Amino acid sequence: MKFFNIALNNIKKKFGSYLMYLISTIFSVTIFSLFCSIYFNPQFLKYRSGGSKMGVVFQAASIAVILFSSIFVLYSNKFFLKTRKKEIAIYSLLGMRKSQIGKMLFYENIIMGIFATLCGIILGMVFSRFFTMILFKLMATGTKVTFSIQIGAVVTTIVAFFVLFIISSLNAYSVIYRYKLIDLLSASKEGERTPKYSVWGGLLSILLMAIGYIISMRMNTNAGGLKLLLPACLMMVFIIVGTLLFFKNFIPMVMVKLKGNKYFYYKTANFISTSQIVYRIKSNSKMLSVITILFATTIAMTSATYSLYRGLEDVVISYAPFSYMCKNIDKTQYTDIVDRVKQIGKVKITSANQFGLIKAKVQSSTYSIETAKTPGMIAKTYILSQSDYKSIINNTKPKIGTNSSVKTDFNIELMDNECYFIDGNSTEEYSKNLKGSQVNVNFGNKKSSYDVAGVSLHKYLGMLDLYQIPTVVVSDKVYNRYLKQSQSGDVDHFKGVMFDEPMNSESTVDALNKIVPARLNIPGVPNVSYIGFYKGNFSIYGVYIFIGLFLGILFMLATGSIMYYKQIIEAQEEMTRYDILRKIGMNKKEVKESIEKQLAIVFGLPLLVGLTHTSFAILTYNRMLETMGKDTPTLFNASIVIAIFIVLYGFFYAISVKKYLQIVWGRE
Repeated sequence: MKFFNIALNNIKKKFGSYLMYLISTIFSVTIFSLFCSIYFNPQFLKYRSGGSKMGVVFQAASIAVILFSSIFVLYSNKFFLKTRKKEIAIYSLLGMRKSQIGKMLFYENIIMGIFATLCGIILGMVFSRFFTMILFKLMATGTKVTFSIQIGAVVTTIVAFFVLFIISSLNAYSVIYRYKLIDLLSASKEGERTPKYSVWGGLLSILLMAIGYIISMRMNTNAGGLKLLLPACLMMVFIIVGTLLFFKNFIPMVMVKLKGNKYFYYKTANFISTSQIVYRIKSNSKMLSVITILFATTIAMTSATYSLYRGLEDVVISYAPFSYMCKNIDKTQYTDIVDRVKQIGKVKITSANQFGLIKAKVQSSTYSIETAKTPGMIAKTYILSQSDYKSIINNTKPKIGTNSSVKTDFNIELMDNECYFIDGNSTEEYSKNLKGSQVNVNFGNKKSSYDVAGVSLHKYLGMLDLYQIPTVVVSDKVYNRYLKQSQSGDVDHFKGVMFDEPMNSESTVDALNKIVPARLNIPGVPNVSYIGFYKGNFSIYGVYIFIGLFLGILFMLATGSIMYYKQIIEAQEEMTRYDILRKIGMNKKEVKESIEKQLAIVFGLPLLVGLTHTSFAILTYNRMLETMGKDTPTLFNASIVIAIFIVLYGFFYAISVKKYLQIVWGRE
């Protein structure tokens, strides 16, 4: 127990050094505890075991948290042990046996681990209800959350982090056995030789990263499965290898060149900061590479998650432009709809559209559907009258534009030889050249040609797979002529209604689905409703958004903490040198300026390179989201996330500078 008390006293005396480590570790435990609490919550049971299998997502996220926490704890522990090697050697010189020193270090890690685990579990329990409410809000479930303590979550968290801290403590215990006494005494002098680098390695790093960027910008984001996986993997390999070589060769090469520039180097602040960086950059290359890749991954993931959330409502509109839409119902059934809506009283019908779509075929020398990619093919199409389309636009109120599923620019009076082409494809690639050309419409045994007066991607029926076919809008006169020639089965009749409060229509829609036949032939979709797609999208993506944001915050906190620990360790190793500089006349202001420049380079390089990686990742993501990329300001949303992360990162830079200065100057 004597060594346990010594370990406890050591922690008390050096609590300030452990504080950032504790905060980050407690946060890791808290996040893991939160995920477990939500997973074991009985109110989440139907989501984790239902068709959506959200439990699998939470399990994967929990594994990611514990793996990342393992890397973070072991990496941080390595930093702390490096600063204490000389202290450990002194213990040995004073007569302490290796087993006694090992026990002391083991107990220190165990105490810190127990403290972090207990704090994390308590915080996880305290905030579990609040964050479960946030999750259910993101999922649009409307479920009321009650506070409860989940024993399964507590046990799982204790077991997971007990194993982690035991491993960390055993690693600390083994330090005294893995190093010779002379190595422990001279640990602070490691890695201070002028770095060697390869010029070709530096140039290769730029080339590899450039190739990765080119692949990301030329990637066919419409491809799926293995076709998209291969270029994505190649891009990641090129960028990761390029980043490693960049910090191993290119940055040391630049810093050595700067050191050789007398106009830059022989300035007081530059002299010190550049010298420090030159001697340290090589040994820090792996850490800076990992931080850069982690930084880019974190910002890209969080930006994508935030943009996805901001764009979900636009996606819902593209799937359900009407509050409620059904197919091929008669007047009696529509009367039943109106009566049931009034009877329930939750919402009111503000407008209704009934329109017939005549089945035909269309052909153009340049047009094809994206699944076939055969220009000149004969494709299925609908014929719609311009008066019906104008009425749909007036009631559903889409945005003004063309190259979007939720936009249209139709505001003209069509001549009998003209048409307005509504493409069923997801991108403008297949119909962008149609305006001003002619399309042929085949109906029955007759073929007619029309001049294309305008083109749009407007999904006025919604983006249902069975209805993603083009529509030819013609004048009322031409439409009526086709209608007279039509036979039974040639026309699909749709009825779309708008509610005054579609978000309050869930019970109404459930009641209507019981009286209106489901004729859309879409699995799991009885009739199209805004609230149905809203809850369906948010219930699926809400979990991903919740996890993405929390993991992003966790990774960012851990990244900043690692950078902080590393600088504090180097500050402790530089105390003697700064003592000499102070004795030869260097004042505190000059020292602070040199520290600020030195740490600005260390913190700034991963930030700049990481932001470059992130920019290309976000641009690629923006192209993948054809709907949200155009209707939701994805790049603007990403810039908000980037700004927040830069502020957080700047906080770690500021406290690192302050602590560094305290260490090298704070002693009298």
